[in-house]
Amino acid sequence: MKLKITVAIPGKIILNTETTEVIVQTTTGKIGILPNHAPLIAAIETSVLTLKNTGDQKTFLVISDGYISLEKNEIFIATDRCILENKIDKKKLENDYKIALEKYNKAQKIGKKYIAYKTLKRINACYEILNYRRQ
Repeated sequence: MKLKITVAIPGKIILNTETTEVIVQTTTGKIGILPNHAPLIAAIETSVLTLKNTGDQKTFLVISDGYISLEKNEIFIATDRCILENKIDKKKLENDYKIALEKYNKAQKIGKKYIAYKTLKRINACYEILNYRRQ
């Protein structure tokens, strides 16, 4: 049995596929979802979304804050941003990291510091995927 998963950002479906397991970071901790999991609605944090398939195949996405709902083996994730693994550009990531870190360190208003923090968190999730693939 498989899980059907849909990942959407405002105005666009990013991913619509089937998988055997989903690992996602909620605001209360990381959870693994297998077929026939109990119904669920939870807030999600900026992190790596992992889809496991038969064998040891894994698909990774970086997702921003949002929510996940699960009912009858159908998962729906709504998020502000989503980066597919094959769209991660290491050189751009390095540059974005320097800029975001500088903005974070220079920010004096809490709102600007928070935006830079969320950017750094998203960049960190991208690095997490790149490091996993290097192993």
